[in-house]
Amino acid sequence: MTYAIKDSAGNRVIVVEKMPRRRCELCGKTAELRPYGPNGENICFACGMKDEETTAKQFGKIILGENLDS
Repeated sequence: MTYAIKDSAGNRVIVVEKMPRRRCELCGKTAELRPYGPNGENICFACGMKDEETTAKQFGKIILGENLDS
């Protein structure tokens, strides 16, 4: 799982942990997934790279706490 925490100084720390392989919700491939699909789907790296802009926005929303419209 990938998530963000704040340390004692209030700094955001991003933690990336290896995830078990599962089925991609977009293409069906078995791979390590991240929840960066257009609607929050768990997707593989290949699907994430098909629409890098949306993947980056979802990453920002989930990990950095950014608004999708920013």
